[in-house]
Amino acid sequence: MDRDLQVMRLDTLDGKPIAVLVNFTAHPTMISAMVLKFSADYVGAMKATVREALNCNVIFMQGASGDQSVNEGPEELGRKGYQKFGAALGREVVRLASPLYTEVPAKPALEVKEDRFTFPSRVNFKDTFVVMQYKSAFFPELIPNFVDEYEQGVRPRLTVALLNGDIALVGVSGEFFANHAIRLKERARVRQLFFFGYCNGYHQYFPTIEAVAEGGYGADQAVSPVAVGAGEQIMNTALMWIYDLLKKK
Repeated sequence: MDRDLQVMRLDTLDGKPIAVLVNFTAHPTMISAMVLKFSADYVGAMKATVREALNCNVIFMQGASGDQSVNEGPEELGRKGYQKFGAALGREVVRLASPLYTEVPAKPALEVKEDRFTFPSRVNFKDTFVVMQYKSAFFPELIPNFVDEYEQGVRPRLTVALLNGDIALVGVSGEFFANHAIRLKERARVRQLFFFGYCNGYHQYFPTIEAVAEGGYGADQAVSPVAVGAGEQIMNTALMWIYDLLKKK
């Protein structure tokens, strides 16, 4: 499980917070699916708590949450329910963000690399029967879009940025399993790495090879049509790009 809570605070020159970026990994699906109303779930409660304390904008960026949901813990922790969990998370954000101070980087810089990949699909979307079965397994309204999108293969997008030579930001267009981000953080020799899922499009789930072997929702081809090992290949590319950008310093 990716237990990291990462915060980036953006300030004015005199140190007043403009916005706080929150990077956390867990599906915002705490409210019952039977409640047919729009909701920001625990994320909304978190943002409200941070806004009230720091009087600034709050930006939530989801991590590699393909196989992660919220862990409320026992009742005595006071985190049961999306409002309490979100408020507790918000208080942690405030605790992390409050002592930060404004500092001008010695060599301010922002470098970005981006590309798209093409992987074969494990699902034959040209087969009408397969498409019908797929509609019964996933959100049926989305399937016509997938049929068009995946006609030439699954084409996820990867974006890697290096901020001030020591902070990496990695964005991918899908729901990556947590171990992808954990391993990338372990291998990338940067001061901090922010991993953002659902960036620049959506290409469904990217399980690890181990998860595909184990089976289960998110790893099966019903919701993860991309070729097995695609996630690892994208993460290896992200790692190489990070090192490439670091060498330019």
